[in-house]
Amino acid sequence: MTQKTPAELRAEAEAAIKSDGQKRIKLLAELEEIDRRLRPLIAEAVRMEVPYRRINQLTAVAPNTARAWAKAEAEKAAGS
Repeated sequence: MTQKTPAELRAEAEAAIKSDGQKRIKLLAELEEIDRRLRPLIAEAVRMEVPYRRINQLTAVAPNTARAWAKAEAEKAAGS
């Protein structure tokens, strides 16, 4: 029985994570696009006094993130 070299072991480890790693990269890119579309919608929901808890239930966006997005959108609108 031959022992595998460190390079062979590394190659096997890389091969094992490649498929799921590529899926994760694709999903993160999709999530970034969804977040880009959600930002102004969540900012408007905050402005309309939708509770942060409800925003979280509907979107899984954390209340602190919703606050930050709403603040950033308001500052952007004030600067326009």
